[in-house]
Amino acid sequence: MGVTDLNSLSFWWKCALGLSICNVVFTLKTKRCITSEEHLLRDMPTNLYCNHRPGRGPYTDCKITDLRTDLSKVGLEVRSLCIFSDIASIPANAFSHLPSLEVLQIVGESLENVQSGAFSGLPNLKYLRLLISDRICRSIAMESLAFAGLTNLEELTLEGLNLTNVSINIFDPLVSVIKLNINRTCSLDLSDIFCYLPVGMSHLKDLNVINSGISTIETKECPGASKTWPGTVLSGIRNLYLIGNSIKIIQANSLVVFQNLSSLSLEFAGQSLDSIWESGIGMVGELSLTGKKYSTNFSDLCHLVSKLHLQSLSLVFISTDRLSAKHLKDCGTTLTKLFISRMEIDLDFDFWTGNTGMQELQMAQMKLTEAPFCVAVNGTVSSLTSLDLTGNSITYIAGDQFVCMPLLEQLFLSDNAIKTLQLNAFRGLHHLKILKLDSNKISQLTAKDFRTLQALEVLLINDNIIETIEDGTFRDQRELRQLSFGRLEYVFELHLNRIFYAFPPKIQRLSIDVKYGTTFFLGSTPQTEGTFLLELSGDRLDFVDCNTTVFTAVRELKVNCTFFRCKNDFMAPYFPNLESFEFLEESEKARLSYTKINTLHRLKRLKLTDLSFNYTEAGSVFRNLTQLQTLVLVNCHLSFLTECMFQDLTSLQLLRLYSDSPLVLIDGMFEVLPVLTAFVLDRVDFQCSCENGWILDWAESTEKVQVINLQKQNCVWHYKKLNFLATMKKLCQTDLQYICCVATAGSVCLLLSAAVGYRFARWPSIVLFIRLRGWVERRFGRQWHRRRRRRVEEIEEIEEMQYDAFVSFCSRDEAWALGELVPRLEEQGNPRLRLCLHNRDFEVGKNIMDNIIESIYSSRCTVCLISRHYLRSDWCSLEMRVATNRLLEEQKYRLILIFLEHISPFELSAFHRLARLMRSRTYLDWPVDEADRVHFWDRLRRNIAEEDTEAS
Repeated sequence: MGVTDLNSLSFWWKCALGLSICNVVFTLKTKRCITSEEHLLRDMPTNLYCNHRPGRGPYTDCKITDLRTDLSKVGLEVRSLCIFSDIASIPANAFSHLPSLEVLQIVGESLENVQSGAFSGLPNLKYLRLLISDRICRSIAMESLAFAGLTNLEELTLEGLNLTNVSINIFDPLVSVIKLNINRTCSLDLSDIFCYLPVGMSHLKDLNVINSGISTIETKECPGASKTWPGTVLSGIRNLYLIGNSIKIIQANSLVVFQNLSSLSLEFAGQSLDSIWESGIGMVGELSLTGKKYSTNFSDLCHLVSKLHLQSLSLVFISTDRLSAKHLKDCGTTLTKLFISRMEIDLDFDFWTGNTGMQELQMAQMKLTEAPFCVAVNGTVSSLTSLDLTGNSITYIAGDQFVCMPLLEQLFLSDNAIKTLQLNAFRGLHHLKILKLDSNKISQLTAKDFRTLQALEVLLINDNIIETIEDGTFRDQRELRQLSFGRLEYVFELHLNRIFYAFPPKIQRLSIDVKYGTTFFLGSTPQTEGTFLLELSGDRLDFVDCNTTVFTAVRELKVNCTFFRCKNDFMAPYFPNLESFEFLEESEKARLSYTKINTLHRLKRLKLTDLSFNYTEAGSVFRNLTQLQTLVLVNCHLSFLTECMFQDLTSLQLLRLYSDSPLVLIDGMFEVLPVLTAFVLDRVDFQCSCENGWILDWAESTEKVQVINLQKQNCVWHYKKLNFLATMKKLCQTDLQYICCVATAGSVCLLLSAAVGYRFARWPSIVLFIRLRGWVERRFGRQWHRRRRRRVEEIEEIEEMQYDAFVSFCSRDEAWALGELVPRLEEQGNPRLRLCLHNRDFEVGKNIMDNIIESIYSSRCTVCLISRHYLRSDWCSLEMRVATNRLLEEQKYRLILIFLEHISPFELSAFHRLARLMRSRTYLDWPVDEADRVHFWDRLRRNIAEEDTEAS
C-alpha cells in the first residue's frame, strides 16, 4: 500500500471520527440511578415504591433495564438500594459488587426467575424487600438457594409471590431473620405458610401474612409430608399479624404452638369467637380484631379476654349490643387497653368504672356527639393515661369533663365539631402532656382555657377558625415543645408577648396560620433554651419588633404568604441563624426586594416558590451563601441563570429547578459549583436553539454530577413544545466538525477532478464550457431580464407603505401603548402618523405568523416597547426577530427601541439579539421626569417620519 493510499485512509478515518464526535452531544446516555445523601433526601425526586430507612444512607434509586450494566456505576459506599425494573431474571451474584448494602428493595413486576445465589456477596444486608406484584399474586421460578448467603438478614418482605411453585426449603439460609412479611401469597390455609419456615429460623419474632386469601387455620401436614411444622420456631414468634385475610374457620388446637404471643391481629369472619381460644392459643398480650360488620356481644368478647388473659383489645368494624360497666367488669382486671373504632354500639359512658385500672382508651370514629365520662360516676377515679376521641361529632367540651381522669397524659380530640371550650373544661389534668384539638370549629381562645395544663408539651389547635385570642392564653404552658394554632382569620394584631407572657423556653416547633394576615408584636421576650422550627402562613405577615432574641433561635423557617416584611423590608434577614428557609409567595403583589437573602450566611437549605424578582437584583440574591447545600427554585420567574449568580455557592450539592416560563441557562454556570452532586429538572422549557447544546455536552461529560430528568424536558419551537433532546438532534446535528469534514472531502474531490481534467481533457473542456455558456445565455437570458424588470416594479410598489410604524408591545404594556403612544402620534402633533397595532389592525381569521410578517413588511419602521414582561413574551420575541431579519435585508429600514423601565446590562446579557442591537444602534428611554417627555415625543415623531436619523 502506497503513501497516497495511507493518507487517503487517514483522511476518511478522520472524517468518520468527526461525524461520531458530533453525535455525542445529542445521544445523551440515560443515567438510570440516582444517589442521595441523607441530608439531601427530602429534596430529591421520590419513588413511591421506595421506603428509605433513616440512618441507612447513601441511598440509590434505580430504574433499570439491564441489571449488571445499569448497576455497574453504583458507588461501593451505597447502603440502601431501591430498584424499579423490567428485568426478567436476577442472576447469581447480581449485587456482589455492592458489599456495603444494608437495605435492598426490588420492584420487579416483569420478574420471572430468581437464580440460586442471586443475593450472594451481601454480608451486611439487613433488610430485603421483593415486590413481584402490587395487585395480585404471581408465580415465578425461584430456585431453592435463591437466598443463599443472606445469613445476617433480619427482615424479609415478599409481596405478590405465589408460594405454590416455590421450593419449600426456600427460607433455609435465612437463619437470622427476625421479621418475615408475606403479602398476597394466595394461600388458603395458614399452615401452608408455616411449612415454609425452616428449623434454623430460631430468631423469628414477627410473622406478618397480609392480604393473602387465607380463610382457614387448620392442623395439617406439609405437602408431600417432606417437612413438619417447626415447633420451636413458631413457639418463639411474639407478633402474628393476619390482617386482610377473612378467616372463617379456626380448627381446634391449630394454634396450640403459640403459647406466649405479645400480639395477634386478624380479620375474623367465623361463627363464634370461641374458636379463637379453642385453637389452643396461650396467653396473648394484645388482640386486634377486624370484623367488617361482624356481629357479636360484649359478653363473648369479655369471655375471650379472660381466656387469653388479654392486656389490650382492639375492635374495628365489630358490631356489638352494648358496653356498660358490668360488661367491662366481666373482662377482668388484666385488660388495660381498649381500642374501639367504627363500631355500632349502645354505650354507657360510665362503662370504664367496671375496670378502673384501664390505662388507654380509644373510641375513634364512633359518631359520638358528647363524651360525659365523668358524669354520675360518684367520685370514681380512672387510671387512664391516654384517651383518643378522634373523628367523632363532639360539639363542646363541658366543664370538668375529664376531672375523673387525673392521670391523663394524652388527650386526642382531633377532627370533631367542637365549637366551645367551657370554663374549667380541662380542670384536673395536671399531668396532661399532649392535647390535640385540630380540625374543629373553635372560634375563641381565652386565658382560662388551658390554665391548669401546666405540664403540657404538645398543643395542636390548627385548622380552627379562631376569631379572638385573649392575652395570657398560653401563659402557664412553660413546658411547651410544640404549638400549632390557627386559622386566625379575624385577628389582625397578634401580640405574642401577651398571649405567652414569656415565650416558651423549651419550644421546638411553632406553627401559626393567620389566613388574611396580621401584625406580629413580640415586645421584649427572653431567649429560648434551644433552637426551633417556625412555620407561618397567611396573606400579610407584618412584624413590628424585628430585632428580637426569639428570632435568633429559629433554625428552620417555613413561610407561605404574599407580604413578609418588617417596616416595608423583607423579613428574612432578621433570622440571622437560619439553616433552612422555605418561602412561598402567593402572588406578585408584594413589591419587595429579596436581595437580603444573601445575608443569611449560615443557610444550608433554601427553597423559593413562586417568587417574583421584578424588584430584586437576581444576580445578588445568592451572594455570600457559602454554606448553602441545597437550592430549590420553583416558578421564581427568572429569565436566566448565570455563572455570576452562583459564584459564591461553593458548598452547593443539590440544585433543583421548576419553571412554567422559559428559562435560559448560561454556559459556564456549573463551573463555579465545585461540589455539586445532583441537578434535578422537574420542568424547564428551553429554547430550541443550538446555543443550548452546551447543556447536553456538559450532562454527557460530567461524572460527579447526576443530571436528573433532562430527557423529559421540552423546548419551545415556533410556539410549540417539543422534546428537548429529539429536537436538538434534528436541529443541530450539523455542527462544526461535520461541516469541516464535508468541506474538506468536497475540496479534495474538486481538486483531484480539476487536476485530472487539466491533464487529460483540457481543450475539450474549454470548448464544452464555451458552448454551455452560449446555450445558457440563449435559454435563460431573456427570462432573467424579464424577471429582473418585474422585481423592480414590485419594489416600487412596496415602497408605498401602508403604515408609518409597526408597534411591538406585550399585553402588560398595552395600557401605556393605547393611553400614551397612540394618542400622541396619531391624534396630536404634526405630522399625524399611522401606526399598526396587533390588537387593532391584524386581519381577523388570518394566521398570527402571517399577520406579523405582513404588518412589519407593510410599515416603514418598527417600534419596540421594551420591558421585563416584553423580554419574557414569546410573541414579542418573534416580532423582534422578524424586524431584525428585515433590518438585515434592507439597509434603509429602521428599528426603534424604547425602554419603558430600567433594565440592567446584566439582565440583558441573556437576550443576545437585543444586546447586539443595543451595541450597534441608539435607543430611547421613557423619561421619569414629565418635563422631559415633550422632547421625547418630538424626537420619536421625527425618527418615525424620517426627519431625523438619530435617537438617543
